Amino acid sequence: MRVLLISANREFIPDPIFPLGLAYIAAATECAGHQVSVADLCFEHSPIQKLQQRIRTFDPEVIGLSVRNVDNAAYPLTVDYLASHREVIDAIREKTQASIVLGGSGFSILPEAYMQALGADYGIKGEGEQAFTSLLEALKNQHDAGTIPGVLARNKHPADNLQVQTPAKTNPAWGNNARPARQLFNYARYVRRGGTGNIQTKRGCMFKCNYCTYPLLEGSRFRVRDAGDVVDEIEALLRDYGPHPVFFVDSILNFPRGHVEGICEEILRRKLTVRWSCYATPVKLDRKQAQLMARAGCEGIELGTDAVDDEQLKRLGKSFDAATVFRANRHCLEAGLRVCHTLVFGGPGETESTIRNTCHALHTMRPTAVVAMTGVRVYPGTPLAKQLLASGQADSDIGLTPAFYIEPAVKDFLPAFLQQQARAGGHWVLPGMEPPLLPVSQRILRTLGISGPLWRLLHYSWMRRISRTKFKRPATSWGIPNPRRTLL
Repeated sequence: MRVLLISANREFIPDPIFPLGLAYIAAATECAGHQVSVADLCFEHSPIQKLQQRIRTFDPEVIGLSVRNVDNAAYPLTVDYLASHREVIDAIREKTQASIVLGGSGFSILPEAYMQALGADYGIKGEGEQAFTSLLEALKNQHDAGTIPGVLARNKHPADNLQVQTPAKTNPAWGNNARPARQLFNYARYVRRGGTGNIQTKRGCMFKCNYCTYPLLEGSRFRVRDAGDVVDEIEALLRDYGPHPVFFVDSILNFPRGHVEGICEEILRRKLTVRWSCYATPVKLDRKQAQLMARAGCEGIELGTDAVDDEQLKRLGKSFDAATVFRANRHCLEAGLRVCHTLVFGGPGETESTIRNTCHALHTMRPTAVVAMTGVRVYPGTPLAKQLLASGQADSDIGLTPAFYIEPAVKDFLPAFLQQQARAGGHWVLPGMEPPLLPVSQRILRTLGISGPLWRLLHYSWMRRISRTKFKRPATSWGIPNPRRTLL
């Protein structure tokens, strides 16, 4: 079958991100014997026009649309992507009667709602490689696609109901010897504009952070690739696209124990020169691990810290305490790694005291950067959503309108206090309160050849001086209400 796959993500801040998940779907679709074409709208000046031209020339029988993100998860500067996805669907319907299939992590969080809102024919809930190719086989042979695990099918009758199946089956041996079809996309342009490539080394997450969707999307067990296979892919990227930094997109790279160690040891064994960065957890991040990562080319770690207060960490469902955060931060800095702490302020039970404790700890630890989210994005199916529903603090319909929770006791205190911290430190980023970077600035920095995560620049005093200017006059409120967001 002729299959057109669409990447509609046009977000450039903090960087344009290569659509790795869709590239895996493209590879699986080609492997199943189908003819695949890709419409990547990220860099197009006239994306709808270009998409419709591709539809005319390729004449697809099936079109897959990747819904990577529901919104930018920032409050109050919330950007909802539903309207842009609807625009793409409308453009498709103008030019073809091909079946439309939705998928991706954003879709899998709200599959039924997105199917209804966008009027697609089918959807893939969960991991897509097997489910999508099974759907194509069913469509090719005119079989009932609604019986396939992970497939949502719209019944063709007046009620227009959804036939919903169980989530897609996960492949325990996922990833080994499988490569995303980067050659169908302009990967090199993503490296130039985004400053880094990307690789996935495992799926799943066993941790129980109360707001997180990773266990819902990928399962609650880690499915890891062999270290040799991961480094084979790194070598191939450097050979095919030239030297460039790599970001490991795993929810956390340094757990389970032995995983990142195996990758680092394989990089060192091959004497491979590569700069890389990753997400990490403070759990088990000791001196030996940090030093090994630094020796293997790691240049930056984004620690999913969320808070540095024991009581608030418990309420967020974290698997570590504040002392663990301090140790991990110290080990990373001593190893020469730059460290960015990502934080979530305003969760259930948050107080002025817990906020001050976290901010004081960050001042003491002196990391390279701090990225602080104001308010917690609430997604259906997460422990946080269930908690809020049980307590009557949320409606049963946590749906397409982006929903955020801010503890009422700190709602008036939080915005001005965090902006004061940002001004004093110079190394804070508040995505919900102030745009981290203007698109023109991001493009200039990348054009100048600055690669890797841009938060690393906050190591420099001149960059901190520039950052402070954004917070000269702290706002004391959350700004103008946005009708496309809900505060629970």
